[in-house]
Amino acid sequence: MKSTTDLHWSARARSVEDDAEVNIMDVFQRELEYQYIARYLRPEMNLLEVGCGNGFSTNRFRPLVRHVDAFDYSEEMITRARAAYGETNNRFLHDDVLEPKSLAAAYDAVLCVRVLINLRDIAEQRRAIASLTRLVRPEGVLILAEGYQEGFTALTALRQELGLPPVEPAAINVYATLDQIRPTFMAGFALEDEFHLGMYDYLTRVVYPLVAGPDNVRHNTVFSEKCFHLARAFNPDAVKHLSRMRGLVLRRLA
Repeated sequence: MKSTTDLHWSARARSVEDDAEVNIMDVFQRELEYQYIARYLRPEMNLLEVGCGNGFSTNRFRPLVRHVDAFDYSEEMITRARAAYGETNNRFLHDDVLEPKSLAAAYDAVLCVRVLINLRDIAEQRRAIASLTRLVRPEGVLILAEGYQEGFTALTALRQELGLPPVEPAAINVYATLDQIRPTFMAGFALEDEFHLGMYDYLTRVVYPLVAGPDNVRHNTVFSEKCFHLARAFNPDAVKHLSRMRGLVLRRLA
């Protein structure tokens, strides 16, 4: 039986007109994520993209690799992806991250972006990670770009010091801490690199509401675009703790 979250994404596949906004409303956050991820993709790679949604991200990544298998749990998302972007050096597949049926190959890279948070609980998140680790070839990479509790907690603490309301995670999502998830993905893997969006979150979730007022905050404003450019140019680790998402690049041991 599909969860409330599953039904939410199927509804978005049918109702959101702009392809760029189907998977995430904040298009500048999405672009920062994609730019970080693109650094780890190579032309010779066979890539597995987990939770591809409407295919917008697949269309961005497929020119960077040899082949992409992209899947989603929402049949409506896969139907929209095929209609919007077609299949060139990629396949769009309907599958389940908890029990994949059509993903037998060992991939050079497995990419999972804000998918785990859509599962029912932390136990399912652990199951999903265990499933994905089995699909990475020896010396291949698993790229996890997910939301975690720590960033929300740190942002809320800073905002409350400034008289701003707490940051409220989406009600449809489940956020683990890194410590709750880490043992699952570290078995047989080494952390090779990581990335974060700390500066962007600081600017858009603290500075922007402080200047504009929390009731006047909007998505995808000119201010957000300027924050994007600044965060791309300057994103020190000193603000990593404020990042709502963390990107982990894990190399499978031979």
